[in-house]
Amino acid sequence: MSPVRWLAARLTLPALLVTASTALLAALHRWAWTAGDGRVDTAKPWYDAATFYAGGLLPVALALAGLAAGALAGLLLGRSLPALAAGAAALGALWTALHHALPHLWPSVTRVSGPDEGPSGSGLWVREGVLVAGGERADAPCLNALAPGCRGELEQLGATGFYRDFHPAAHYWPLQLVGAGVLLLVTALLTVAAFRLLRRRTA
Repeated sequence: MSPVRWLAARLTLPALLVTASTALLAALHRWAWTAGDGRVDTAKPWYDAATFYAGGLLPVALALAGLAAGALAGLLLGRSLPALAAGAAALGALWTALHHALPHLWPSVTRVSGPDEGPSGSGLWVREGVLVAGGERADAPCLNALAPGCRGELEQLGATGFYRDFHPAAHYWPLQLVGAGVLLLVTALLTVAAFRLLRRRTA
């Protein structure tokens, strides 16, 4: 058996097991959360990070990316425990980068509110601020017109209202698909890098 076929055989079964088990757990979490939505007072909203990344397609894509990162780290380091630590660190860095980038990978919805209301709109937050004359956006030290001292600061700024860019519940699956697509692309790149490294070492 060639080294490339050996690595492919070594990765195929774990990839199938990771995909099946993670998909089952994600589906169970999604089902439980959907059943309790609106009925359990302590349930987290869909855009809470722990809820959002535990259901849908993202857990499966994250698990596969972790497998690919671990395989590449194992080939680079040649030792199990350091490779495990490196793979976990790489997966944590990948998740952090995705968490910060994901809200910007799909067009958000903007809701404008009056100067006495404050920013409004419930969902996955992107950005918020004040609107000044001409409809231009500006940052403000405070966004609560009812807070002591805040109204004066907003008047000095010339605020005419507030805005909030966010993702409503209808964006749940588009965000899941975009995020999973990015992770699967990274997984493919890590896998190709692992095969090229193995081929170079065994040439």
